[in-house]
Amino acid sequence: MHSLITGVGGTMFFLGDFLAAVIVDHHDRKRVMLVCNAIAAAICVLGAWLIDPNAPQTWLLILITSVLDLMTTINFPAAKAITPDIIAAPALQRFNAIANAVFSMASILSPLIGGLLLSTGRLGFQGFLLINAGSYVVAALLVWTLNSPVFKPGEDASDPIKDTIYGLKYVVGNHQLALMMLALGAFNFCAAGFLLAAPYMADHLYAGRPSAYSTFLLINACRGLLGGAVLSLQRQRVSVMQVYTEQLVIGVLMVGLGFHLTHFLWLALALINGFVNSQMFSSVATLMQGMTPRELLGRVFGLIFLVYDGVQPLGNFFFGQFIKTWGAHTYTVLGGVLVLSFALLIWATRRTQAKAAA
Repeated sequence: MHSLITGVGGTMFFLGDFLAAVIVDHHDRKRVMLVCNAIAAAICVLGAWLIDPNAPQTWLLILITSVLDLMTTINFPAAKAITPDIIAAPALQRFNAIANAVFSMASILSPLIGGLLLSTGRLGFQGFLLINAGSYVVAALLVWTLNSPVFKPGEDASDPIKDTIYGLKYVVGNHQLALMMLALGAFNFCAAGFLLAAPYMADHLYAGRPSAYSTFLLINACRGLLGGAVLSLQRQRVSVMQVYTEQLVIGVLMVGLGFHLTHFLWLALALINGFVNSQMFSSVATLMQGMTPRELLGRVFGLIFLVYDGVQPLGNFFFGQFIKTWGAHTYTVLGGVLVLSFALLIWATRRTQAKAAA
């Protein structure tokens, strides 16, 4: 049942990225966020009312998961699209870094709080759904207080196919955006393999360390908090070349880890890799917001996240087939893919910048 729910949720991410390109650019972004949070809260309340804790209905769990994933996937591009209307351009990098750090903190605290509440035995699945509904209500209230100008979309009617094709043409026509889209795709493909390899390494190489995998996950989660905090304090604007170079260095370190894998180096790379990746995600979002017209932000972010989400199952499938065979050299392959991908991206970016300067 878990795999079925996860599969349906993944489908909703694809559908949400596709719909976001249409909805976000043809409706007021603040209203889109309000509606998404309201629908998410409503499905949690409905689920708490209908669910049978003793025999949870599969169809209801699938429905709740699907709606929440769909709303989240539409809400995210809407939030990224409205940000430049609220935050001044010089402060965008700092804001995105802080937002990423807060998100990482939530990903650390949520399981801890959830486990604490479960250990009391006083809160069941219905209670969790109601708490989740309350969080969406709070989010909606916070969005409602935003002092943002009303977004006035163009008069052209929304068309999912035409809007997606138009967004694709715009991204392809802007070489910097196209390269960033490819960079996020290469990054998430390898990130999927990196996370997928972790439990195998913990089970087969560090079986004598019961906390090996949980420590890895904790360090990997903390990296976003650390990376966001450091980036928010950085006054100099991060360049796309810096972002690509950092990924290239991570690739080299992964190749080395594949040939000399120790428990300490494994955890150290989890911290370094997560730190760099959190900075990359915040920086690329800032760069995209700065070079995309306001009226196209929904289509651009929707399309780019469609690629970003789309490569993850491919990474899971590819590396999942070979981890047992490759063992520690899974990191060698991961590093090789990163080095090759970002070396080509650096070369292409330099060429694009040289043409622009000429």
